[in-house]
Parts: sequence; structure tokens; C-alpha cells
Amino acid sequence: MLPENAAVKVTDVLNYHQKKGHFTVSKRSFSAISLRLNTNGKYIWNNKALSFKPPSVCVIPAGVAYERISLEDDVLVIHFDLLNCTMEDIEVYKIFDTEKYRRLFVKALKIRLENSSGAQYRENAVLYEILGELSGDMGLLNPRKNYIAESAEYMKQNFFNPELSIDGLAKRANVSPAQYRRKFRDIYGASPKQYLDSLRFNYAKSLLETGYFSQKEVAFRCGFASVEYFRTAFKKEFGKSVKEYCKDSND
Repeated sequence: MLPENAAVKVTDVLNYHQKKGHFTVSKRSFSAISLRLNTNGKYIWNNKALSFKPPSVCVIPAGVAYERISLEDDVLVIHFDLLNCTMEDIEVYKIFDTEKYRRLFVKALKIRLENSSGAQYRENAVLYEILGELSGDMGLLNPRKNYIAESAEYMKQNFFNPELSIDGLAKRANVSPAQYRRKFRDIYGASPKQYLDSLRFNYAKSLLETGYFSQKEVAFRCGFASVEYFRTAFKKEFGKSVKEYCKDSND
């Protein structure tokens, strides 16, 4: 999530019809925040992947090339510049008050279409309001609820530890495993295990593609309990063995 002191400047507001397909988007000079109300999809970037399910708000930073797999949909999107900070990763937020966010995005679009005096100020104000609502709804301003964001960051820093477990993460956050799993999915649109596995698999693929590490070394470096478990989990995740993946990536 953007820091509280982030300065933004809206550059465009669009309502466009998105076609079904698998699209590659090159790096762009602006960031984007979109409202997706109807269909599922996935973003892939920098050996990372993040799915979105309706209703969701998605934030794509400037300078990030990505792939998008999605169904046909009508999307509301705001393009903007970040003036005093940067983002590195795409973020997806599962929302519950659909009408609140739809109303705000439509308000920004209406301001853009009217193009009256002071439109830039009012567009910026709406974007700040959207970010404020996201911060409140996602619990990012509430220290008690912020344990999910902190836990996700902890995963990123410690995914290579084979003893890292979901129950252990819940205990570290001082909540029950069931509450932890439910809240994590609400915010990230994936279970904590799926999130942790994606970190491990993405790093594993990057190591395999170098050709410098054995399967045993990759399993160890990525936090898998054994090379046998790594091989089994890898094939289940990608539909091909580790050996087949290495051969395909080197062809």
C-alpha cells in the first residue's frame, strides 16, 4: 500500500471494455488503479503472480512490465503519477463495499469527462479518497489488524526457512490459525499457504533457470523440507517435472 504521505497526480480516468485473453503490457511511465467488479484474472511480473477475484481494486506501479490473463470485462481505471515515492510490486485488494468504490471511480470519470475548471484538483481528491478508503478497509491504518501485512512481509523475508508454517505465522500474529487464514485471504485473495508457495516457487524457478544449482540445492535454498517434496510439489504446481522445466527454459 502507498505510504500515508504519498503525493499523487491523476493523469487520466478511463472506462474501457477489456477483451478476454492473455496480454503482455510493457513498462509504462504512469501508475494505475483499477476497479474490477465482474471477472477473475491474474497478473504475472518479475517471476511473481497474483490473482484477482471480483470485486477487487488493483494497483499497478509505473515501470513494471507484466502479463495479464483475464476474461471480458468493463473496467474503471485511474492513471496517476507518484510524485514523492515509488512502488515495485502489483497489489490486489479484495473489497466488500462494492458500491462505495464504484461510486468513487465513477465520480472521478465524471470529473474527467466534464473537464471543467479545477478538474485536476477534484480528480486528485477522489483518488486520495479511494486510497484512504482502501487503507481503512484493509486494516492498514489499524495496528491490531496490520498483522496480515506484517506477516506477508515476514514471509517474503523468511520463505527459505523450511520450518516456517502457517500455524506458526498465526501464533506469531497472536491470532487463531482459522482467523489468520480467513483474514489473509480477505486481503490478498489467496490463502497464506498459496502466498508462501508462490514465493518459494518463483524463487525456485529463478534459481533453476541459472543452471548453476542442483535440484537439492534449489529445494534447500527455497525452504522445501526435502528435494523429494520439492519435486512432487513442483510438478503438481506447474504440470511438469523440474527436469522438464529446466529443459524447456534452456531450449
